[in-house]
Amino acid sequence: MLSKLGLNTRAPYHLMIYSIAFGGSAFYSFFASPIAFKVLKREEFGVLQNSVFPYYFLGQTIAPGLLALTTPLTLCPFTSTLLVLSTVSSAINLFYLLPVCKDIKEKRLKLIEVGLDSIDGEPTEDFKKLTKSFGIHHGLSLLANFTSIVTLGVYGLVLSKRLI
Repeated sequence: MLSKLGLNTRAPYHLMIYSIAFGGSAFYSFFASPIAFKVLKREEFGVLQNSVFPYYFLGQTIAPGLLALTTPLTLCPFTSTLLVLSTVSSAINLFYLLPVCKDIKEKRLKLIEVGLDSIDGEPTEDFKKLTKSFGIHHGLSLLANFTSIVTLGVYGLVLSKRLI
């Protein structure tokens, strides 16, 4: 029965993992997250992202390794590099950029709570520094996320060419 369905090979599992990893990342990054940003209040959007991102980046970090383990094809240096780049960029997001961004947001909220975010309607120097730091780290996070998605996309193109 398994062989009739093709489930006795790694190919269907590989394609399912790839579909979930690439499709999920692209959908969340380019559709769900921008829509949520437009629809939700800033605080609600922050709560959503803080809830989703640990799992999102964990999935992005693990998926390329699972793809390497389940590939029905021989990995060449190019495809191996794509999977490594995807893993590394996602791991940077998960283990470095996510905690740093979360810490900066918490520091900004503390300044707001104690009224030290602005003086006479102008942001304080501390608040400006935190805002700038968040912008830099958030930009790096976007770049890392984009790198993961693009490398998985290119991997998918190579995979599809080899399957045909």
